[in-house]
Amino acid sequence: MSKLCGFNGLLGAVIVKAERASAGDVGKDAIRYRDSIISTYVFQKAESDLDYIQHRLEFEIMKSLPDNLSAEENPVTLLEELSVVKSRYKTLCMQLEKVSLEQKESMNGIRAALENTMKMVQTLQQHADLQRSPLSEEEQTAAQQLTCQTVKEMELLAEEPFCSGSVVPSSVEESKFKPLTEEMLMSVPRSIRSSVKLADVNNLYRELFNHFIVNKNSAALSVSQMNKMNMKATDSRIRILKELAIVELDRQGNVKLVA
Repeated sequence: MSKLCGFNGLLGAVIVKAERASAGDVGKDAIRYRDSIISTYVFQKAESDLDYIQHRLEFEIMKSLPDNLSAEENPVTLLEELSVVKSRYKTLCMQLEKVSLEQKESMNGIRAALENTMKMVQTLQQHADLQRSPLSEEEQTAAQQLTCQTVKEMELLAEEPFCSGSVVPSSVEESKFKPLTEEMLMSVPRSIRSSVKLADVNNLYRELFNHFIVNKNSAALSVSQMNKMNMKATDSRIRILKELAIVELDRQGNVKLVA
């Protein structure tokens, strides 16, 4: 507060001096300096107000939420995670732009190497007093097809995504997956299965199977980690799989397929 008062005093002094020296070049310089000071003050005050509003909103939200609220239902935590995701997305975009630039440079290098090779061949032919016979129609057609195919492959390589959301499982390991049947679901006590649909349970089971068996991951997953991977895990679906001895839970509630 003392700093703000001091700043306001300095601002007032600058304004008074500018008004007294309003005539001549000195007055104009003082007015410009005054305007710059005012602009800086306005922006700093706006930033301070925004910070206060943000902290005030977070405080009000936390005060109105129950104490036992999970991280997935806490809006403040979700906003923090969203900020982290946006930062990672920005980093990935920068990396993607860098890779795209390197690809273009590689293609230019390949073209330059081909041109140099053609020049070397022509030079060798001239030194050896060889006359190059014109290409036949079949050879010209084959050369054009080869050129088009090479260009298409390079374009596809440039447009190919650099990362994918999931790993394609092998057909052998995928064949080991056996979905749950309606009879298996009905064998679970009604208090556990409630109104959960068989398709939803099988979708979660398949995602866990791909993660642990196909992709050979061994670390147990928390509910938040599974939802970040779009597995759509819920307590009721996990309890059904646990009741059927398909998954097991550790002391922290993390999920892992039964070996």
